[in-house]
Amino acid sequence: MQHALMPRWRTVFMGSPAIAVPALRLLAERSDLRLAITQPDRPAGRGLRPQPPPVKRAAEELGVPVWQPETLRGAEREARLHGHDLFIVMAYGEILRPPVLALPRACVNLHGSLLPRWRGASPLQAALRAGDRESGVSVMQMVPALDAGPVYLAERIPLPEGATLPWLHDAVAEAAARALARFLERWPELTPTPQDEALATYCRRLSDADGCLDWSLPAEEIERWVRAYTPTPGCWTRFDGARVGILEVEVAAGELPPATAVAEDRGLRIGCGRGSVVVRRLQPAGKAAMSARAYLCGHPVPARIG
Repeated sequence: MQHALMPRWRTVFMGSPAIAVPALRLLAERSDLRLAITQPDRPAGRGLRPQPPPVKRAAEELGVPVWQPETLRGAEREARLHGHDLFIVMAYGEILRPPVLALPRACVNLHGSLLPRWRGASPLQAALRAGDRESGVSVMQMVPALDAGPVYLAERIPLPEGATLPWLHDAVAEAAARALARFLERWPELTPTPQDEALATYCRRLSDADGCLDWSLPAEEIERWVRAYTPTPGCWTRFDGARVGILEVEVAAGELPPATAVAEDRGLRIGCGRGSVVVRRLQPAGKAAMSARAYLCGHPVPARIG
């Protein structure tokens, strides 16, 4: 195979969540991967026991040394970061400062969008909520500014009708590995192309508050919002003052006044600023997810929504 003849570049991988694991595995296969840097173990689950990031678990399975610093501020003094060709970064969780960026021959980021569209922390959610026709992964030379470096190459992902966040998460994870393979085959001869600043759009880190549904919006926007933010950060509303997670909706025929509801065979239909949606699955606070029909067997149709 062609990659068997490639130089074994000395590399360091920086990443934390599951979306970065396929790229880590690709780098372990096709380079001299000397170190994986990931976030410290964090409390999670009902028992709040420290849980290792997925990249740590994968690196240990591969026999790759792992380092979990609280911060990379001042890390340029670490001997373990010197003498490498490439730093490859994907969803690490910290912005790298110029002294660290200057250590390898090149510092490269795998970003989950087609830059310059959706620079920032939530590009997958942003693409789905905006109704984009495609997404992808950009292989970018890192610079101190946010996702603003020149782009070596991109791997495009057409977005099918009804694409969900879990679907796009997995598609981006696999596309990142493919894009990294293409990059390794051609670097250092590749010349990155500067981004067009006039086309740049931004997305920020999302919080729970960003999932509070606004029923004055058109039904199509509500449907995209739910697909984009489920499961992270999640969408929710209030039924007669009680918080309820909204997990799955579909655009329905017919109009209802915004934030009013009627029961239907398919679920609970709620009026929007234009049109209406049928809630198919939901999750009351502190309870398991269920169908809207199951919910209505034990609860009245809400008189107040939002």
